[in-house]
Amino acid sequence: MKIGELAKLTGVSVDTLRFYEEKGLVKAIGRTEAGYRNFSPATVEQMKFIKFAQGLGFSLQEILEVIPYLQEGKLCSFDVRGRLKSKLLALDEQIKQLTSLREELLQTMQLLVCQDEVAVTEKSLINE
Repeated sequence: MKIGELAKLTGVSVDTLRFYEEKGLVKAIGRTEAGYRNFSPATVEQMKFIKFAQGLGFSLQEILEVIPYLQEGKLCSFDVRGRLKSKLLALDEQIKQLTSLREELLQTMQLLVCQDEVAVTEKSLINE
């Protein structure tokens, strides 16, 4: 299939597909006589995997490391669980930092007094 068809099937722009090809994430199986890139139908599934992995927080470089194992059907030997656990730990740390920031913001806002001299509370913020 041509790159435009692949873009429509995957919801990814042609420019993104070209970028992914340049980075080695997808590979054209050849070119037509007119010079258009030709992709195999399996590239659709590969693009779905790339989008799914990005949604889990994996970088393109991390995805690139996984693709050969995925293509060979040896994904389990890549230590996916370890990488997912690492992502979870990083996410937990981000949540901890964001929770702390949220508390600081609430405390700061509670110190503020509105025009009518009523202190701002979390409940009043949510209802605004």
